[in-house]
Amino acid sequence: MKRYLISMMCAVSALFMLNGCIVSEQKLTDKVQESIVNAEKAEGNTLEVTDFSLNKQDGKNYTGVLKGRVNGEDAVYDVKVIDEGSDFDVDWEKRN
Repeated sequence: MKRYLISMMCAVSALFMLNGCIVSEQKLTDKVQESIVNAEKAEGNTLEVTDFSLNKQDGKNYTGVLKGRVNGEDAVYDVKVIDEGSDFDVDWEKRN
């Protein structure tokens, strides 16, 4: 019975940790998207995001694709992110 309870506690703990990672990745995605939109705005452009996703590569590195409309024209950006925990570095390049 003790083993069963310990196993259940470990399983529940693992689920909470996994859920925490998913939430953190979603927060990172949201912050990166906001950062790109604000940077485009500072350049005098209007970026409307239609789709954006990040994929973890290794360690703190993520890559993704952001799709949207810049000043009314379709645009696709390749995005690279280094997550530093409380901060992140993001680089994006518009596809031709």
